[in-house]
Amino acid sequence: MLNKLIAITVLGVVLAFQSVTVQAEDAINNIENLLEMNRNIEGEFRQVTYDEKGKQLQVSEGIFLLAKPNQFVWDSVTPFAQRIISDGKYITVWDVDLEQATKKPLSGAVGNSPAALLGQPAAEVLPHYEVTALGKEKFSLAPKEDQDLFQTLTLSFRDKVISAMSILDALGQTTVIEFKNVETHEGVAKENFVLDLPDNVDVIVEGQ
Repeated sequence: MLNKLIAITVLGVVLAFQSVTVQAEDAINNIENLLEMNRNIEGEFRQVTYDEKGKQLQVSEGIFLLAKPNQFVWDSVTPFAQRIISDGKYITVWDVDLEQATKKPLSGAVGNSPAALLGQPAAEVLPHYEVTALGKEKFSLAPKEDQDLFQTLTLSFRDKVISAMSILDALGQTTVIEFKNVETHEGVAKENFVLDLPDNVDVIVEGQ
């Protein structure tokens, strides 16, 4: 009788584990499909950062443009002008008012910019995260490896279009990004991702 109970318990654990595994695979497949559908998009964003107690620290708004492979423009207009541009190999952060720009290899900068996270092929990104479905079009991503970028990332979609992103960083701060007026495109000219800096801008090149 005891052996039968043990066998039933083990079977129940195995079935439960298989169910969880299937759910995880379904979540990964769903978010992978959604991410791939949102790699050639453009629109507007509103980004709000809160401290660990929920106090609002900063609000910024602007426009963005994403295009395969790994090309993007993240253009903050308010409260101060900042342009983050990737040509697929390098990412440049230009603080317009400070007349300063930082250029670094894209491979070493991913994670610091929401656009960089969205710009990569989903099949390359997702293996590095534990994916949990919070709804049909809402997912939580937790890094498998120890890193200082963030603790969790939540992605939300509406009718298969990216609608929001929430990032809880290592310091306990939360950044919430709302995407508006998002449209897909079939591809844009590479010139959109070339940053022509004025002569008075001090450029710092990292990773060389």
